[in-house]
Amino acid sequence: MKLYKKILLGVAGILALHAYTDDDLKTGNPQLTSRTEFGSAMYGDSLSFTVDVADSEVPLSTVKAQLYFTEDLVSETVIRTQTNGAYSGKIFIPYYPNIADGTAILKLVLQNINFTVTEKEYDLNVSRPDFAYLTLVTEEGEEYRMDRIEKYTYAVTDDFELQQKAYIKTPSASENGNELVFGLENGTIIQGITDYITFSDITTPYTISFNTFSYEASPFAKYLLNGEELEMVDDDTYQIDLSLSPGDELEFEGFADFDSWWLDVDFFEKVNETTLRFVPMAGDYRITANLKHEYLSVEKMDGSEYATLQEDGTGAIWIIGEGIGKPSASTNAVGWTTEKALCMASVEEGIYQITVVGGQTINASSINFKFFDQKGWGEEFSHTRISTPNTNIVIGNKTDDNEGNGIDSGNIELAKDESFDLGGIYVIQVDVTHGINSAVLTFTKTGEVELPALEAYFDGDKMEAVDADNYKVEKEFTQGQVISVEGITDFESWWIDPDFFTKGVDGTLTFLPLDGTYRVTANTVWNYFMVEAMDGNELARLQDDGTGALWIVGDGEIGKPTMDNGINWTTEKALCMAQISPKMYQVTLVAGENIKTNSINFKFYGEKGWGNEFGADRLSTTDDIVYVGTGAEGDDRDSGNLGIREGKALTAYKAYVFSVDLTNGVNNAILTVTEK
Repeated sequence: MKLYKKILLGVAGILALHAYTDDDLKTGNPQLTSRTEFGSAMYGDSLSFTVDVADSEVPLSTVKAQLYFTEDLVSETVIRTQTNGAYSGKIFIPYYPNIADGTAILKLVLQNINFTVTEKEYDLNVSRPDFAYLTLVTEEGEEYRMDRIEKYTYAVTDDFELQQKAYIKTPSASENGNELVFGLENGTIIQGITDYITFSDITTPYTISFNTFSYEASPFAKYLLNGEELEMVDDDTYQIDLSLSPGDELEFEGFADFDSWWLDVDFFEKVNETTLRFVPMAGDYRITANLKHEYLSVEKMDGSEYATLQEDGTGAIWIIGEGIGKPSASTNAVGWTTEKALCMASVEEGIYQITVVGGQTINASSINFKFFDQKGWGEEFSHTRISTPNTNIVIGNKTDDNEGNGIDSGNIELAKDESFDLGGIYVIQVDVTHGINSAVLTFTKTGEVELPALEAYFDGDKMEAVDADNYKVEKEFTQGQVISVEGITDFESWWIDPDFFTKGVDGTLTFLPLDGTYRVTANTVWNYFMVEAMDGNELARLQDDGTGALWIVGDGEIGKPTMDNGINWTTEKALCMAQISPKMYQVTLVAGENIKTNSINFKFYGEKGWGNEFGADRLSTTDDIVYVGTGAEGDDRDSGNLGIREGKALTAYKAYVFSVDLTNGVNNAILTVTEK
């Protein structure tokens, strides 16, 4: 047997030697001649070239155009050369900041299949274009001409938003030039992207300027606390860490309309229009200025880390959950997003406090949150650690074997038939003076404030106040019904949900889903109507026959009317899909507005909650872009969660209709995604 193997190996070796062709044994002689004369170019140009290539002995492989700034390869174009002859291409001349006119090296490199190379080198004089003008493109799609005020410097003055998001683009500087764009990445302006730069000032009108040589831009308002500049976290948030004691005065500078910002009474007292007095116990704190929601959040720190509750009762207690948020529970709810956890104020040793207003910072009719030892998952106040003398709230005591009151251990909910008074001021305290495992929770009403009221009528019925921002009506609607809206002064600017309504030229709405009972909620912050299917007095659930309702819960990058109102895996913000025909449900999402273009993560439920979810065993799709996660190893989506296929993306600003077909049964759901 061994001899037989040796014979076979010997024969294979002989065959392998004879497999080499004559070409394999030659080095070849690649020849390259440029038809293009290279003299000068501008940064940002696409430089065209044509070359003649040949090798009489060995087939060619590639011709490369390579551009070097000093010794650095900055651009390259590769062309496959199947046969001898002429080949044309373009090489991009990069446009970088702070690089003056100079001489670059252009190399043309011809290679055959045996890696024999011929190379030619040319000096290329490169210069920086001095554009006649630039264009500022705002987030709203407006374009403003930026005139040249001196070499490389451009500016425009207008009544911009105090925080104006925009990118900048150039015209083509030559016949070989390109339109260049400048956007923001990781806090730095770079060329080649259109991610918005947030220009800011404290008064308007103001001037936006940009230098195409240095990439310096302005204005960017500086935000100061007692003369010290706050650090930028993102476009909307700036923060500073400092040690504070009760009674310390804090002077804020640079904030537009600071006097009208929402004041967190657990942490501050107002001294004057720009100065606040600190209230809680002494310690290290992080103060974050939220420009979007116009309020200051305060978090207890332990050095550079967030404080945690210690065995002796010092440190911090945090709130995570639904139905609570600052400065508004409807527009900035915490949800089950740990990054948004609320830090309670240390009012005295072992006592932590948060003050809320019914219908404003706490949902008047529904809450579901709990207390944690840290800003994140970990140690939590289960029912074995916390109790309450209050009768209007309930602490969940459900055990692992589903014994108890049916509420997750430690979760705080309203007792049956209980609610908070709209405008009622409630002080919530957690007292750990008898030990961190013997905490006492109290809710105490200390006063009332008058909430703003809206007198609006929907289809002739007066809308009932849910909280300071939301008003509802519950009634039957028929498909195709024309609905009047009265009492909303800026109604022409409201966002109209295309799954539930079309808007007529006379301002009326036409109802689109199937006949049924619905709750319509007017949200006066986001300026839109949220529509939810009802079953009697309760929110509808999906029935075994496929009728009822289908709901969407997902991350913060899906929401109506925009992603700014993202769901954040908060069930109370679940989106109700429109049942447009029996057992057919849909939601329309605009990529880049209601949903991200390159990443989605949401799923379908048969109720406005965590039950009756659609996993991969119940839902399928053949869509080219969207897939249904399996939860298997290597799949970054849990079972039933939707994701974007690798290398795919939704087209920005295109509307996509996500439809779920249950006509084949609730366990055989089919998802289709259609560009509208």
